Amino acid sequence: MAKRKAAPAVAGRAAPRAGSEIEPAKAAGAKPRPWLAVAAVASLAVFLLIYIGRFDQVVGLFVDDAWYVLLAKALATGQGYTMINSPSPGILPLYPPAFSALLSLVFRVAPEFPQNVWLLKSVSVAAVFGIGLLAYLYFWRDRGLSRWVALGAALATVMVPGFAFLATSSVMSECVFAFTQLLTVVVIERGVRAGRGAWLWTLLGGAAASFTFLTRAAALGLLAAVVIYLLKERLWRQAAVFAGMVALIAGPWMLYSRAHAPTPEQQREQGGHIIQPYTVQFWQMRAGLHSSSRVTARDLPDRAWRNLREVAGRDVRGVIAPVTAEGQNTPGFGGKISFLSYLLSLVVLLGFIAAARRRVTLAELVVPLSLLIVCLWPWETFRFVLPLAPFLIFYFVMGVEALQRWLQKLRQVDSPRARAAGMLLAAWGVAACGVVSNARYIYEASDPARADRVPWLRAFKDNREMFDWVQAKLAPEWAIASENPPLVYLFTGHKTVSPEEPGNRWELWDRLGVRYLVHSAVQPVPNPGLDEGRYQTVYRDPESGLNLRITDFGPPSARVPWGRSAQPLMKIENIN
Repeated sequence: MAKRKAAPAVAGRAAPRAGSEIEPAKAAGAKPRPWLAVAAVASLAVFLLIYIGRFDQVVGLFVDDAWYVLLAKALATGQGYTMINSPSPGILPLYPPAFSALLSLVFRVAPEFPQNVWLLKSVSVAAVFGIGLLAYLYFWRDRGLSRWVALGAALATVMVPGFAFLATSSVMSECVFAFTQLLTVVVIERGVRAGRGAWLWTLLGGAAASFTFLTRAAALGLLAAVVIYLLKERLWRQAAVFAGMVALIAGPWMLYSRAHAPTPEQQREQGGHIIQPYTVQFWQMRAGLHSSSRVTARDLPDRAWRNLREVAGRDVRGVIAPVTAEGQNTPGFGGKISFLSYLLSLVVLLGFIAAARRRVTLAELVVPLSLLIVCLWPWETFRFVLPLAPFLIFYFVMGVEALQRWLQKLRQVDSPRARAAGMLLAAWGVAACGVVSNARYIYEASDPARADRVPWLRAFKDNREMFDWVQAKLAPEWAIASENPPLVYLFTGHKTVSPEEPGNRWELWDRLGVRYLVHSAVQPVPNPGLDEGRYQTVYRDPESGLNLRITDFGPPSARVPWGRSAQPLMKIENIN
């Protein structure tokens, strides 16, 4: 038995510390110098200034975050994990419940929406702070970077504008997902080295991984990576314990969601991606869009190549060099495809290879498996790449070190001090890019003369004005069809459904009392088509560049069905 216990400890011992040449005294247990503590306090101050400065009242424009908030309210008010916006009660969403359950704790403390938006966002801000702490420990203890490089890389991680944007201008789950994913990696690595204490760390890792999976199903790659890693380290029992823990925590939700999946009639009533299984969305040209064409296995290579180009040609720049990327504060995040991003991706790839040659850790399995899912999923890639930011930044630093080592080899010199300086410059350079990008956003958003230039803030202002009009003017008994059903419900109290296929759902809408079509969006809405143009437009803001409007179909007893008449039913009016 003694020999069997000793083997995992040898197999799982820490890799040679890549940054030991930067801080040689670390191996002897030297205490960090006072200047490092000063730098840590300064980094904390920068973090607080940036995230407090970026706080706003925007919520729900992603649609997904509006669903998270709505479901959190449903849980907190005792209505269960159901879509309380729908005219018919008891419809179960197919989103995993962990993040909404976490947000529901905020509703129990501060139940009034939207007054509690800042508390809802504080959950993600706290998660990003936790990412910074974990990243520092991971870079220093698990990956062998010096304390100074680890601190710079940790600051670079929390300064990624994507994290700051999602934490302060939305209530999305990516920040919490990234925190629990990194926590899983740190805890499992600790368990691999723990020897006799491995069981406790494995159980904790299983719990963290389960919460990550119940936050976003994209964590499937993380679960597979942990099992493969433990098997690679010949920790058979720990692999079994981890799998058992995941089955114990995540399994009940899988069984429950399958048993209580929305019926065809419920799917037809609510519409939208919230009630579509992932197995259905995967085979759509664009996940969640009912009108999207279907694809086959022959189309998957093209999809994977297209998404890989976005990851390498856009998203990596959004993490490593965000100061140069347009669109950091809009849904696209990473801006346009650029040659710079491809160059940065090559450095990241070089760092990945260099790290894997020293030792394949859990991260070297998590990253490629996660990117495989990203490349195969039919949606924008940056939100899925963002949780991998700590690892991408680490690989970038390692790639810079590998490039320097290669150049020194060509010159037939060996200068550890120069490589250490290069790694230090790379880590803090990425951090500086993030600080500058965030500071620029704060400057533009806080200046009244410039605030309207920030598309995200302007879009929310226009949508909120329309919601206020709905609440003041429209009778509460009428239901609404909208591109953002949860957000309309949260601000107006009207029951809501998705606006998909009005002609095929017209009789259903008659029964449900759906009278109005509220166009809520962050991108300009097309002008009314032939069918919508036959009904009365009761709201339109001529100053809004989004063309937001409200269409009144009329009461069910007196309206012409969608697409049945070529003559206008009512004239179009503009009412503000």
